Amino acid sequence: MTFDYFFKPKAIAVIGASNDPLKLGYEVFKNLKKYKEGRVYPVNVKDEVVQGVKAYKNVRNIPDEVDLAVIVVPKRFVKQTVIDCGEKGVKGIVLITAGFGETGEEGKREEKELVEIAHKYGMRIIGPNCVGIMNTHNDMNATFIMDAKRGDIAFVSQSGALGAGIVYKTVKEGIGFSKFISIGNMADVDFSELMEYLADDEESKAIALYIEGVKDGRKFMEAAKKVTKKKPVIVLKAGKSESGARAASSHTGSLAGSYKIYEAAFKQTGILVANTIDEMLSMARAFTQPLPKGNRVAIMTNAGGPGVLTADEIDKHGLKLANLEEETMQKLREFLPPMAAVKNPVDMIASARGEEYYKTAKLLLEDKNVDMLIAICVVPTFAGMTPTEHAEGVIRAVKEVNNGKPVLALFMAGYVSEPAKELLEKEGIPVYERPEDVGIAAYALWEIARRKNG
Repeated sequence: MTFDYFFKPKAIAVIGASNDPLKLGYEVFKNLKKYKEGRVYPVNVKDEVVQGVKAYKNVRNIPDEVDLAVIVVPKRFVKQTVIDCGEKGVKGIVLITAGFGETGEEGKREEKELVEIAHKYGMRIIGPNCVGIMNTHNDMNATFIMDAKRGDIAFVSQSGALGAGIVYKTVKEGIGFSKFISIGNMADVDFSELMEYLADDEESKAIALYIEGVKDGRKFMEAAKKVTKKKPVIVLKAGKSESGARAASSHTGSLAGSYKIYEAAFKQTGILVANTIDEMLSMARAFTQPLPKGNRVAIMTNAGGPGVLTADEIDKHGLKLANLEEETMQKLREFLPPMAAVKNPVDMIASARGEEYYKTAKLLLEDKNVDMLIAICVVPTFAGMTPTEHAEGVIRAVKEVNNGKPVLALFMAGYVSEPAKELLEKEGIPVYERPEDVGIAAYALWEIARRKNG
């Protein structure tokens, strides 16, 4: 399965590109002007120049071959535009225009006709009724929203607005996506095909899906079974209640179905189920780390409360606190103050500096009873401590030990933690702000490891 013409196109046509800042075609073309791996052509029936670039009256007039067409014209022009794309030899269409299957039976009929036309010419369609698509690794933003931060989570959303909201949220929180795909009504390209493409995408370490409903359950399950053997898939399913299911059906024209059926299917295919947006993102971010060999977790902290709360969270998800070796605890006593707790969770107390973080993390990673490490820090702002020294200590230990054990971090001082968070994330160590978030991340790593081991 290759959708490179969607995500690595050599030439893109924006049909409906505009000079009017109030139109979606303005934002789409403005975003795509930054794309450097291919040419981007504006198509506008009236203006000869769009945003300083020579425009064409019709996609057929563009002198180069066109891999991808982004269509953002009024609905009444869509059918002819798709035909024009077919005659031009376009390979993929992102159809942003709404007013099709989500509006009722007539809209579904029109949608089906568009797909038939596309297939006649060998084209594929993402959409309609979508926000568009992004590939952050080549700066391709074929949407009318802001750029997502570059990262390694592929995110596919059936809701355009919710997907956009999550992009804004992740930009603020420093979370990166490799691909963002607003799938809309799924008239043609669906979750199954995108999952199979993303499973082989080296830029994506995990796949996150926001699903309201799928149209072909058997096809979805067959794809999921194959994909989850290669890469973690996390699903946030909307429409769990009867009211929610009705709302989902009217939103994208999909059949939401019984949540219990979906839940059983997810479990059977190896998909991880998230209950909230934060859970979905927390789980997906964990997979920058290797999988653990067991479920024994060591917790290190400079504050007792966060350590206790995190212990509660991992216990809730079926992980357990590791019983540290006596030798490990003895070595901890040699450099930690007398009031420190050397049993797991290891409470180094508030005076712990970067050196104590380094030594403690190193000992815990070397302990044969430990499968995973959670490093907690309420970043101190006293006694001359820097906001990054604790993170630097953890990073140094991980690099020295280098034994493939996963490390997660919980830094709980808001904006004061930002410099430390940036350092850790740069080294591939995900940083969380709440015990419940790091707890669900640890669960995700262990659950995928457990399934792989049989």
